[in-house]
Amino acid sequence: MAASRGYDVTDNPSYRGGRPVWQAGSMHRLTAPLFLACCALALAACTTPGDTPGTDPPVPDSAGTDGSTLNDDGGEVDSSVEPVRVASGPDPETALLAWTMAEMLELQGLTAEVVPFSDARDARRALELGEVDVRPGYTGEAWLETLGRPDPPSEPGQSYVAVRDHDVSAGIIWLRPQLGEGIDEPPANATFAFVVRGPPSVDADIRTMSQLASRLSEQPDAVVCVDQEFGNRPDGLPAVLSAYSVRSDRPFLAADPNEAVLGVAAGDCLAGLTTATDGAAWRAGLRPLVDDLRVFPAFVPLPQIRIDAATARPLIRVALGPMSAELTTGSLGRWNARMAAGEPVEQVAADAARVLFERAGRELPVEPDA
Repeated sequence: MAASRGYDVTDNPSYRGGRPVWQAGSMHRLTAPLFLACCALALAACTTPGDTPGTDPPVPDSAGTDGSTLNDDGGEVDSSVEPVRVASGPDPETALLAWTMAEMLELQGLTAEVVPFSDARDARRALELGEVDVRPGYTGEAWLETLGRPDPPSEPGQSYVAVRDHDVSAGIIWLRPQLGEGIDEPPANATFAFVVRGPPSVDADIRTMSQLASRLSEQPDAVVCVDQEFGNRPDGLPAVLSAYSVRSDRPFLAADPNEAVLGVAAGDCLAGLTTATDGAAWRAGLRPLVDDLRVFPAFVPLPQIRIDAATARPLIRVALGPMSAELTTGSLGRWNARMAAGEPVEQVAADAARVLFERAGRELPVEPDA
C-alpha cells in the first residue's frame, strides 16, 4: 500500500457546517477520484418508489403483448437488418454494461454492435443525435450532467423519475428500475460505499453503515481508509460522520480507492471508501455496507433508448428489460470482479446477459452442440 498519512477532519479550516452540496461535474462514475464528490444530507422529500409520476412512452399499437412486432400471421418478426448500436463509456463498468446490453439484444434475436467512446458526455451526445441507439446511463450522473442540478437524491426512484421525465423531450427513454432494498435486490446502485472484509473476518457481521458506526465507537483505535481530499471537504467525510454520529477525532488513513481496498484487505483499516460495485473490492472478498441513512446519492445504471429506435424495433425494449428489473449491486460487483481478474469483457457480459434473462423468466436460446 502506498505511503499515506493520517489526518483529522477537524483540522480543515473550511469546515463551518452548512448544507452539503453535490455540484454538477464534481462526481463522475469510477473514472474520477472520490475527492471530487460531496455528500448530500438535506434532501427534498422523496417520491415513493411505487408512485412514479408520468409514464414511459407507450409501445406502438402494432406490438405484441411483450412489445415484439407482429407479422400478418401473428408471428413475431424483426425486419431490421441494421445492428442496434450500443454506446460504451471509457471505464470498465460502463463497458461491461454496454457489452451486456449487446448480448441481451442478441439473445432476443437482434444484431448489435458496441460503439466505444472515450468520454461519457460524448456517448450521451451520440445518443441525442441518433448516432447510437442505446447506452447504459446512471441516474445520479444524469441528474448532475444533464439536468445540471446539485444534490442527486439518495432515493433511486426520485432521481429516476426526474431524469426520465426530462429526457422524453430529448427523444430518450429510461427503462424503469425495480426498487428493492440491499445489495442483492434490484436496482444496482454504483454509488460510494464503505467496504469491510467478508467471511471469515470478525468484521463480516457488519452489514450497514449504522453497524459500522457502532463498531467504531466500540473500537476507538480502529482505522478508516478514506480519500484525503474527500475527508477534508466539509461536504464529504464530515457530513458522513455527522449523519452517523461518528467522532471526527478518530484515526483516519489517507488512501485513494485502490489503496483503501488494499488497506481493508490487509487488515490495516476496518473500513475503506470506494464504490459499491468496485471490482477490485469484490475480488478481494470485501463487501459494501448498506447506506441505511441514505447519505450517498443514487447512481443506478439503467438502459437508455432512443424513442425512435424503440418505436421502430420494439424488441429492443423487450430485450433490455431484464437489466432494469433484475440487475443488483452484488451481481454487478461480482461481474466487475471477474473483469478485474482479467476475464474478457465479452465473456463476462455473455454470462451476465444469460443470468439476467434467467432471473426474468425468459427462455434462453438453445446453444448448438460444439
